[in-house]
Amino acid sequence: MTTRTAARRRRAAGALAIALTTAASWWSIAFAADVMAPWHAVATDAARQSEAGAAAPQSLAARARRFPPVTTARALFEQEREVSLVDEVLRASGTIEFRAPDHMRLALTAPETMTIAVDGDTLTVLDAAGAPVAVPPEFSGFTRFGHVMTDLMLGGKGPEQFREEWHGPDAVTLRPSDPAAPFSEVELRFAPDGPFATDVVLRERGGDRTTIHLRPLPATSAAAPRSTPGTSA
Repeated sequence: MTTRTAARRRRAAGALAIALTTAASWWSIAFAADVMAPWHAVATDAARQSEAGAAAPQSLAARARRFPPVTTARALFEQEREVSLVDEVLRASGTIEFRAPDHMRLALTAPETMTIAVDGDTLTVLDAAGAPVAVPPEFSGFTRFGHVMTDLMLGGKGPEQFREEWHGPDAVTLRPSDPAAPFSEVELRFAPDGPFATDVVLRERGGDRTTIHLRPLPATSAAAPRSTPGTSA
């Protein structure tokens, strides 16, 4: 592998970490209300909507209630991060797995092969051979991200500080009411016959855009092994 290729792959991996930890910082504030929902667990202020005396409009909370709650989830993912100041699309792909209450495992196959696992307060990074390596600085916020994402994907928490704009029964744009939020909007698209989000688009106020494509997989029957001791961040 050339030095340029290695640097490019590391930059793409870093972009993944930056996008995810930025999302974690925002989601940890936004997702504050407990809801019974699966993959996309997001809720709106139903009381405020009912004040008008009309039937509540379509909402993510109502859609979530059509499906049973889940405790595990797995998906193939592909991420494209468009950086406004760089004429390049940074890509990452692999599989992502969640298990309640606090386990997330991200197995990257591109831009390089590595596994990032959050198990409670322990963060483990494994190389392509499955051996533990030192946690790269760009992944320092990943433990927090793992907790927030597990809550989000498995129905632990949902955001209240959003305006929902629906585009048919399976697509919604969330606009945060807080002007300090790093994202100007979040777009979610769902499978028509299931609870899981299949596409997430995060638009940042600075002009960057991250698109994540998710393809749900059957959950593994056996629990994933706990992270290797001694690799906590």
